[in-house]
Amino acid sequence: MVFRDLWLLAGPVLIGVGAGTGQPMVTGIGVVVLIVGSLSRVWARYIFRRVSVSSSLSDSRAFQGEQVELSFELENRKPLPLPWFDLRLAISEELEVEKETPSAASAPGLSWLLRRGALGWYERRRWRTRISATERGQFQIGPAQLHSADLLGVFPRHLEVTGTIPFISYPRVFPLEDLGFPADRPLGESKGRNRIFEDPLRIAGLRDYEPGDALRRIDWKATARRGELQSRVYEPSAVQHLYVLLNIDTLGNSWEGYLKEDLERTVSMAASLAVWGTERRYAVGLLANGSLPNSDRPIRLAPSRSRSQLPRILETLAVVQPLTMGTLTGHLSRESSRLPLGSTLVLTAAFMTDELAESLRRLQGEGYRVAVVVTSDRVDLDKLKGLSVHIAGSSFRGSEVIA
Repeated sequence: MVFRDLWLLAGPVLIGVGAGTGQPMVTGIGVVVLIVGSLSRVWARYIFRRVSVSSSLSDSRAFQGEQVELSFELENRKPLPLPWFDLRLAISEELEVEKETPSAASAPGLSWLLRRGALGWYERRRWRTRISATERGQFQIGPAQLHSADLLGVFPRHLEVTGTIPFISYPRVFPLEDLGFPADRPLGESKGRNRIFEDPLRIAGLRDYEPGDALRRIDWKATARRGELQSRVYEPSAVQHLYVLLNIDTLGNSWEGYLKEDLERTVSMAASLAVWGTERRYAVGLLANGSLPNSDRPIRLAPSRSRSQLPRILETLAVVQPLTMGTLTGHLSRESSRLPLGSTLVLTAAFMTDELAESLRRLQGEGYRVAVVVTSDRVDLDKLKGLSVHIAGSSFRGSEVIA
């Protein structure tokens, strides 16, 4: 920059030398240098005035591998053109660009989309391309950098365009039939679509205790008043509840790290179950011992049939971290008192403990429909005796993705 400022002084110096020595040519050269240098300096100073860079996505959410359209544009809203420009739009390195290979960026985790050319006065340039994510997660488009200069390139300028667009990539979803589940009853026997369940949050009254009543049904305060065991009577509910249980653990100890392939397969299975349940009008919920970014709590989404529930579940599964927040057994124990009787609980796991298996058997004994989807060949199936088990570990390799 100092050299360029000195170059500007060359004009007055040449004018002075030419006038002092009586050489009109030198004076003329000095005048030209002064005029051109001054114009270049002014051009460079105002080159980015009323110049904007913007970008947008056709959809901010998509399934892993699904393409969305990325549009970005450069606009010049003044009479001063950009003789040349170098536009660099940052994107997460996990994003693939159709028919293009992004350039490496110095910032970790980012790549550059490059566009070069010239931009006239009051001109707009727009580019469209298609991107897709190679894995689930939350990614970004932006920020951007714009480089240009005056007509002679003497005074280059650099513009940082802040701001990013978030992009969420959902896990892959597979049809349950393609994973080897029975097409007519993927989750086992059921007593019909309109089966009536009891809602433990809505108490209709009390009755005398009957052999076989679960302990959670007993009303201990009423029992103390009457001197006889009293059981609660719950109001019926026609809504079927599907609770997807996700075990984030892939190894016995957290300090061992995790097995990425097993984790991704397990998360994908949980997403597939959530989509399947939503399509069949289940009230779908999610319980996992993983955490969300910048959160120190386990994941819990109560069962719901609202239209926003499936996007919430898929978005949660997209960003769930491999860091576990305690054992799934403990979270399930605390959550079980809130579950409507007769709910369907489906665990998807690549790692199984004796405590978790015993917890599932206990819930099955209390009247819940329990199924386990094993996503790794390393699980000891003897631990799951007495439970409905489906092995989906190797089925993923030959399955067709539906989303």
